Amino acid sequence: MALQWIKQSRSATFDRGKWNGSQNYLVRDDADASINVFTIASNASAYEVFGAGDDTTMATYMRFVSATYTPVSDGMDKIWSAVFTFESTMGDGINIVAADVKTETEVGFTSIESNIREEAIDIWRTGTTVPSGGTQDNNDIVGTKSDSAGEPISFLLPIASISIRNVIYGRPNYATIMAVAGKRNSAAFTFGATGQTFVCAIGTLVFTGASTSRTGPNVYEINYQFNYDPTLYHMRQIAMRDLKGVKTSRPTPGSPVSASNVETASVVFWRQPFPDTTAFSALGIVST
Repeated sequence: MALQWIKQSRSATFDRGKWNGSQNYLVRDDADASINVFTIASNASAYEVFGAGDDTTMATYMRFVSATYTPVSDGMDKIWSAVFTFESTMGDGINIVAADVKTETEVGFTSIESNIREEAIDIWRTGTTVPSGGTQDNNDIVGTKSDSAGEPISFLLPIASISIRNVIYGRPNYATIMAVAGKRNSAAFTFGATGQTFVCAIGTLVFTGASTSRTGPNVYEINYQFNYDPTLYHMRQIAMRDLKGVKTSRPTPGSPVSASNVETASVVFWRQPFPDTTAFSALGIVST
C-alpha cells in the first residue's frame, strides 16, 4: 500500500506582524483501497512542512500547528481531504528560538511580563548609601536628616514586578518553589535569552512566589513572580524607637525648635526584610 498525495491548494497570510498558512491535499491509496486516519497521519510527516519541499525559504518562517483529515463525501473512505495549518516562527531575537514559536498551551511555552512603577516608602535620611549587597548592619545611616520630629517623608522608589510563565510537562517541584520564595538572588539573574536581555545584579531581585495550575494531562502552567529593586536592594530605613516612639533630638537641645534647630530622629538604621539569598537556577525557569 502506498498513499498518493495530490496537492489542492496552498496559502500564506501575513497579518499584524505574523505569518499564518495552510495547505490542502487529497489523499488516496494507489491500489484504490479504503484508508483511515491512522494510515494517513502515519505518512504525513513530509506534508507537515509548509510547501512540503516546494517552498523551502518560506518553510523556515512557518511551523506546523494542526492537521485535519476528512473523508470526501461518497468516497467510501478511499479519498480523504488533508488540511495542514501553520503559523509564524518569528521570535524576539535574530534567530528562531524553539520557545518563541510555542502556543500558550504547549509544553515549552514561556512568556515574560513586567510592571514598572514608583512605590512610596518612608525615609528619614536622604543622600544615603545602601550597605553593600543589601546586607544590613547596625550603623546609623549617614545622610541628610529629612524627617520632622521623627515623622518620615515619602520617597518614590522605582521598582519592577516581573513574572515568567512556563508550561511544563510533569508536576511542578512545589518544595523547591517554597524553599526559594522570599529570598533574594545570590547570583546575577538574566531575564531573556535572546534579543533585549535584562540582567538583575546580585541581591536586587526577590522571588515572591509562584502560582501553578494543571492545564492538560500531566501538563502544568507555572507563573513565577519577582520584585526588582536596583536602588535600595529591598532595604528599608527604620528609625530607633523606645516606649515613647521614635527617639528624636535636635542640635541644641536646650533651645527652642527653629529652622536651624530642627527636631529629627536620633538614629536611623538600614533593615533588610529579605536577608536570605539563594541561586534562582534551582527553580529551572526558562525565559526567552
